[in-house]
Amino acid sequence: MEPKQLEVFKSAMSTFFDESMKEKLGPYIGEVAAQTTKEIVEQLRMERAQFGHDKTCLSDKQKRDFVEVVKSVILNIPIDAKANEALIEEQDSRGGYLVSREVANAILRIAASVGVVLSQAQKWDLKTDELGIPNYTGAFLTGQYLGVDAVGVVQGMAFGQAALIAKKWQLAFVLGNDLLVDASVNLADWLLALGGEALANMIDYQAFVGTGAPFVGLLNDTKVPNFQLASGKTTFGSLDPVSDCSEIIGQLEESVLDGAAFYMHRTVWAAIRAAKTTQGVPILPLAGLASPAVLANNPTGGGPKPAGEIMGFPVFTVRHLPQLGDTAAGTKFAVFGNLKATAFGDKGEMRVEQYNSGNFGGKEIALADQRGIVYKHRHAFVNVLPKAFTTIETAAS
Repeated sequence: MEPKQLEVFKSAMSTFFDESMKEKLGPYIGEVAAQTTKEIVEQLRMERAQFGHDKTCLSDKQKRDFVEVVKSVILNIPIDAKANEALIEEQDSRGGYLVSREVANAILRIAASVGVVLSQAQKWDLKTDELGIPNYTGAFLTGQYLGVDAVGVVQGMAFGQAALIAKKWQLAFVLGNDLLVDASVNLADWLLALGGEALANMIDYQAFVGTGAPFVGLLNDTKVPNFQLASGKTTFGSLDPVSDCSEIIGQLEESVLDGAAFYMHRTVWAAIRAAKTTQGVPILPLAGLASPAVLANNPTGGGPKPAGEIMGFPVFTVRHLPQLGDTAAGTKFAVFGNLKATAFGDKGEMRVEQYNSGNFGGKEIALADQRGIVYKHRHAFVNVLPKAFTTIETAAS
């Protein structure tokens, strides 16, 4: 077969494989998640074609080895990566299998490419289940001028402590045995993308709207300053992108403004960017289109790109924040601030486990020639500097 024909054949097989995975996983993880995962896989493939490698930084051999670990778990073939029982708090007698640190890092890199928080938060390696992080809680230091033969006054440094406490996250999904015949790079891409997409989604959810199970999100953090819209502005779309946002920006200290951004649901942003003056002229230049300067200074690096801008600050849309259809009086719905003031702690170990039976997505997998796969990872999230954010709330009436 000619090289060009071989490439066409490989491309056709990859497309067929992707559609098959999307169709089989859709009922278990949802059609939107399956489509998003497929897009990540296609991006990985495009990066390899352009640059010779993708964002996972794994070689084809490492990916095939990872699939072999998953297959070994599913088919109960002994391998040398058995998890230490001390890592498993629930005393699961069957245990799990540790994936390599390179694979765990690859999943985190994918998560950072699609998740807002993981692409912007400070990263900490956790050696234990809890790590205290100092955060400055005092006034801004100014120092003083000395008089002749006068003793200077020492200004106190007021530090508090924010604790990164590791919690266990897991992702469960099923694969048909027919998809596990070959240890292919295509299958590895899907397994990695599934883990990365799910982890990014969960961290974004916990960071913005978490209620303390296990982490407290920005909207529910009582230490985060709040800006309430003026009386009568009881809908999410009533946020004025000039007058209101000017006040909101003014609430943050200059030291944290560099890297700050607005975060809201895409439907809310769609309403705000469409705001017009009484003469019918859009309030935001070019309806909030992100300028080249904002795109060039994107704080996420290779992560999600801004959906637009307000007064020179990027706007990122987060699917977990309240939608426009959920609008209500006295409700927090958006955030302005700098996610570098939050911390994500990575415990390191990642395990993969399998289930031969049980209810996955309303189906008994033992009767469907399928196996359940579960990823488990311990990590932590905490808001280190609450004053680096402002939540935005509709008027009470």
